[in-house]
Amino acid sequence: MYPGRTLTLTSMIGRINRTLNFANQVIPLYMKAKPMVKNAKDAFKVAKVFMEKPKVTTKTTKIIETPIKKVETKIPTNKPVFFQ
Repeated sequence: MYPGRTLTLTSMIGRINRTLNFANQVIPLYMKAKPMVKNAKDAFKVAKVFMEKPKVTTKTTKIIETPIKKVETKIPTNKPVFFQ
């Protein structure tokens, strides 16, 4: 505090009133500016990706040939089978 000034209830209420008025003006500005700041950060990230040199990679694929096995199929008959 300043020398010669006393702390009174009226002066405290006045200072609180000024502080609340200031907060009522600043908070809406902050809420409007917050998404713009976030979008600006994201825009810089996107721009950075576009500025990078593309990485060229080649993939080689091996084709593996497997022989086809001939499968014998037995045709079912109505005769009983005792030995195979």
